[in-house]
Parts: sequence; C-alpha cells; structure tokens
Amino acid sequence: MKSGMSGFTLIELLIVMVIASILMMIAVPSYQQSVIKSRRADGRVALNDVAQRLERCYTQFGAYDAAACGIADGDEVASKDGFYLVTATIEEGDIPGVATYSLSAAPQGAQADDTDCGNLEVNAVGARSATGDNTAHCW
Repeated sequence: MKSGMSGFTLIELLIVMVIASILMMIAVPSYQQSVIKSRRADGRVALNDVAQRLERCYTQFGAYDAAACGIADGDEVASKDGFYLVTATIEEGDIPGVATYSLSAAPQGAQADDTDCGNLEVNAVGARSATGDNTAHCW
C-alpha cells in the first residue's frame, strides 16, 4: 500500500536548480551585452544631433563656432538618456580661415562598461570611428 504523500525528491530539486543555474550563466551575460549594444544608439543619436546643429550654424553664420550657435569649442552636451557625454572640438582646418570640428561621445554611468566601442567619434567630413577593443560593429 502506498502512503498519501507525494512531491519532489531532493535529487529532483537539485537537478532543476543546476539546469536553471546553467541557463542563467548563459542568458545573463548575453542580455547585458545586448543592453550595452542598444545604449550605443543614444550616443550615435547625440553625435548626429550635435553634428547637425553645427552644420546648421555653419550654413547660417559661415562658422562652426559663431556666438549665436550655442556650441563652442570644448562644450559638452549630454545625450538624451544620459549614457553619453558629447564633447565638441572646433579648430582651424588645413585651409587657413576654414574651421573644422570633431565630436567625441564618451560613455557615462552604466554604459562605461562598454569596452568594445569606448568613445564614439565623428568629424566634419562625416568620418566615424570608435576607440574601443572591438570597433567593427559600433556604428
């Protein structure tokens, strides 16, 4: 005769816990990399926004650093979500009297762990680059 007791044995519970922990070891790092990758869009948007503002300034006033533009050499602009800080560098170009700019977006806060791309950069001719360890897919 069987008794009325039913349930899980300790061995069954241990097996389930081992399987769950293996799945977590695979899923959590993958999820974290996905989040870091998606936050890069915040930096790209901020860079493009500042670049467009500088180009509009150049179109209106003939200089990237005109007083009415609101962006000067060394200014820092935070991205919308705060994961990047864009720094503008406006300098004399190769041709005398013609200025050029370069922008660098440095990761901030939780995004500082992004060693694959590091700083995202763009310049006046639209050349894009990054300073990280694995820059193939940063842009």
